[in-house]
Amino acid sequence: MSELLNTQQANGQFRRQLLTTVSALAFGSVLCAGDVAQAADADHPTVWVELGSQMESVQGMEDPYVPPFLETQPRPGFEDISPASTQRPGRFAIGGEAKVSIAPKNSDWSFLAQVRFGRSNKSKHAHQQTTAFKRTGQGTNTAGVHVPFYASLLAYGDTVVGNAERHAIVDFMAGRDVGLGFGHNATASFDFGVRFAQFTSKSTVTIHERVDPTISRIPAPPNPFLPNLLKYTTNVSNRTHYAYRNMDRSFSGLGPSLSLTGSSPVLGNEEEVEIALDWGANAAVLFGRQKVKGNFATKGALFSNFQFAPHSSYGHAAPTARSRRVVVPNAGGFAGLTFRHADAKVSFGYQADFFFGAMDGGTDMRHSEVTSFHGPFAKISIGLGG
Repeated sequence: MSELLNTQQANGQFRRQLLTTVSALAFGSVLCAGDVAQAADADHPTVWVELGSQMESVQGMEDPYVPPFLETQPRPGFEDISPASTQRPGRFAIGGEAKVSIAPKNSDWSFLAQVRFGRSNKSKHAHQQTTAFKRTGQGTNTAGVHVPFYASLLAYGDTVVGNAERHAIVDFMAGRDVGLGFGHNATASFDFGVRFAQFTSKSTVTIHERVDPTISRIPAPPNPFLPNLLKYTTNVSNRTHYAYRNMDRSFSGLGPSLSLTGSSPVLGNEEEVEIALDWGANAAVLFGRQKVKGNFATKGALFSNFQFAPHSSYGHAAPTARSRRVVVPNAGGFAGLTFRHADAKVSFGYQADFFFGAMDGGTDMRHSEVTSFHGPFAKISIGLGG
């Protein structure tokens, strides 16, 4: 218990220290922005405020849940879409970005604070089945009454999935123009600083299957104790399966980061309209913790030959709770086009970030995932202090 309390206190102290640092840096950036804006020259803004949005493909949050009965071969004839593929997360996460960059007058140095965030939600219900009933003939029961014979062809699979994901990436950087730009008036900046990343996901999966494709039925003999209650009864085997998983996963980490960014004008000029090629690459090492908490269960039964209770059955249920300190390498980059007129810019491009081993995507055992965010973005920037 004391170890748990110490861990919780340490985590609380870390969060408070991080919040204090971020607040101090943000406050200092605002003060600096005011000072440098007053000292700016008339040609180039010293402060740029940038807002944007992106549509990112998110991968590597968790593995699909594949209980043993889904691995049996051959698969049932009704299964056109596998339950594993039904569990794919939402196609895109929608998010935003905010950035403030400061370049003091008569200095090659610059400073920036940036946050990128996104979220995605998905729910899906996939139901697959064969035809329910089919009349196969007619016969006479023990009372001498002509009754129809039926065959039940009902075999089905039912998968219900819910996924929710959130992510945020925060950067505080200081950099310097290194003169590596390509072309006239091109710029390139080497930046170093600190990066914080936090990812969370929540998922639920429920799978039902009745896999026997044909179950014959005949009229049941008269029963004075249960009149008209049972018209038909099963005379062959019927297998049923059920599986369930509910998981919460997270990663949060903080560490040093480096980046190299550049802009190369290709058409026009700043007085009218300028088109520039923007590019960048970044790397970081994040020290943090990944967590998994939830539960999962599988069970099944075999019914056969007029039995109300299962002929045989199996079942397994277990809670899951894991926490592990991890070191996560991060690499990414972007490329795009910027259209600039006076002290305003509009940018379009594509960006990607990869976090190696950030999330534990396993169910009963740990399995580190390469978590990635990549997709198109659009941004608008306003220059201040010119």
